[in-house]
Amino acid sequence: MNACPCCPPAGLRRRSFLGAAALACLAASPARAATPAAGPRLAPDQALATLMAGHARYLAGVAVPVAHGAEARAARAAGQAPFAAILGCADSRAAPELLFNAGLGELFVVRNAGNVADTGAVGSLEYAVANLGVSLIIVLGHGRCGAADAAVAAARAPLSLPPQLGDMLQPIIPSALAAIRAGGDVLDGTVRANVTRSAARLAEVSPILAAATAAGRLRIVGARYDLDDEAVTLMS
Repeated sequence: MNACPCCPPAGLRRRSFLGAAALACLAASPARAATPAAGPRLAPDQALATLMAGHARYLAGVAVPVAHGAEARAARAAGQAPFAAILGCADSRAAPELLFNAGLGELFVVRNAGNVADTGAVGSLEYAVANLGVSLIIVLGHGRCGAADAAVAAARAPLSLPPQLGDMLQPIIPSALAAIRAGGDVLDGTVRANVTRSAARLAEVSPILAAATAAGRLRIVGARYDLDDEAVTLMS
């Protein structure tokens, strides 16, 4: 039987319903903890302070705290309650759990080449905020980023790239063009501009993240990781 021409496809209706339900839940009350055993949610500034304290431990060479006992494993298996989310680059040298000295279950991490706020990243972060109560999102770029370097090359001259790779670079090219116009260290300028652009895009395209930010339940911050001294510097 043909679908009713007056009605949207079932998949679209379902997505619209899920989006509306998530927004209603987020607006009605603070996000609940992911597990009964989870403690109170951290305020955005508290989450940021906790994250940067963990980074200080990393720079000091403190081992990552991971509880291995049966009780700790059972708590992790029962659910997750991360205190912060990271949108980071897929670069093998930029692992957020290590850089922020975080144990299992403490960070909700989304990674792709170039820390781009694409559909998958935005949807994943919406889940972290609306369902897990995350109050902080860090967009983490890093020095000498290969994706940013490729975007600079593509901005300067046409490149012959596989379709998926070309599509992946498209969101970074506006940042590369801005860095080229600004002059100076174009690659690092692209990295920084791309972090700023991705952080801004999260609230621009997501009503869930925008509502949480406006209500003071969420803070979105850009940061840059330096490969040479391994320091993370907040950008905003």
